Amino acid sequence: MDNGYAESIASDIMQMLESARESGLNMNSGFQNDAFKAEHFSFGYLFYPREMLLQVPHLPQSVRKKVKKSNILGLVDVEGKKVGIHLVCSLAKGFDDIESAEDILAGINGKELMDFKEQIAGILHKDLVGNIEDKNTEE
Repeated sequence: MDNGYAESIASDIMQMLESARESGLNMNSGFQNDAFKAEHFSFGYLFYPREMLLQVPHLPQSVRKKVKKSNILGLVDVEGKKVGIHLVCSLAKGFDDIESAEDILAGINGKELMDFKEQIAGILHKDLVGNIEDKNTEE
């Protein structure tokens, strides 16, 4: 796992949690944060407590085994369809009990985080290459 990337994501997630807390949101009822939106794709995070996540239909058994009290999933949408859902973090405490990025870092699922990162990088690369190719054909 890329520790620098994991630390950066943990810090970003902590900021999302602090923002949700400041807005008066019930932290443990589940919520979503859209981190990045473009015309054809978006990336974000889903904050789900255990009870909610286990009610998701067709949740793979491999994911069910990793679910803890609080769970953070990385979401990837392309053309309005979910193409990636990654359980990037699982924590034994409630979202309202998370105090620091270190708490989040301790719950990071390394393989899931790297899969999320690679999927985003692939989509961004295709978008960039596509945009460059479109400009070249226009000239």
